[in-house]
Amino acid sequence: MCPIVSKAVRFLPALAPNPDRELGEARAAIDRGDWLAALKSLDRARRGYVKRRDPEGLDHVLRMAELVDKADDRARVERENLAYAVKQNLRQESRRQSQERRESWSDPYPDLLAPDEHTRLFLTGGVKFAIGLGVVLGIALLSAIFVLPWFFESDTKTVTVRLVNDTPQTATVRGCSDAGCASSWLHRKLEPGQEADAEVDRDDLVDLFRIGRSGREEACLPARIHDGYLQLERGRGTLAIRLSDATPCPGKTVLPAPAGEPSI
Repeated sequence: MCPIVSKAVRFLPALAPNPDRELGEARAAIDRGDWLAALKSLDRARRGYVKRRDPEGLDHVLRMAELVDKADDRARVERENLAYAVKQNLRQESRRQSQERRESWSDPYPDLLAPDEHTRLFLTGGVKFAIGLGVVLGIALLSAIFVLPWFFESDTKTVTVRLVNDTPQTATVRGCSDAGCASSWLHRKLEPGQEADAEVDRDDLVDLFRIGRSGREEACLPARIHDGYLQLERGRGTLAIRLSDATPCPGKTVLPAPAGEPSI
């Protein structure tokens, strides 16, 4: 079982988010049955431990996530997404430590191949309504951006991804709004060697792109946005996503790399 973090730790004053404190908040939320609040605290703890490069902390997050009740469909889906992200973080840290020790790397989670088995989306009626409302609000927001661009640049929460067509064929790229890609927020046509930039939420666990080429079935390119963002120095820069990394749907997740470096 996960160790219980004391209330004394939870209420210590802090100048910045503390993953140990977030674990305490998650423990309190679990005790009162607030599963979604617990998962949000656990995800914040996960990000903190990733920055610390603390595998033991990540393991605590994974074990505490197992305490979330599976009966709540939304909590179950979000718990699975969180567990998938933590395991990917543990894989990355394990590989980094093996490289530092110059030892051969043994994958601790070799089953993490297809994100369809691990990362799911839960769309409620309220979410669908919010998407429709978001279209209307987005138009108004777009107009405001042209009038007051400096306002939005002062506290951005997005990261730029650069889609690079490093294949010999012309390709169409769609940014998917849902797991089945029934709707999309991005649609670009890229000639061989061409690139296209897009802004995405830096806190997204996985963003799905669908790649179409003439005479071939669509391929999928699930990109681990937040993990890629953590690689950027001071959160600044661009993440590169290569179309050649696309695989048959549902696809294998890729870790975008800072532009100019190979993706993993």
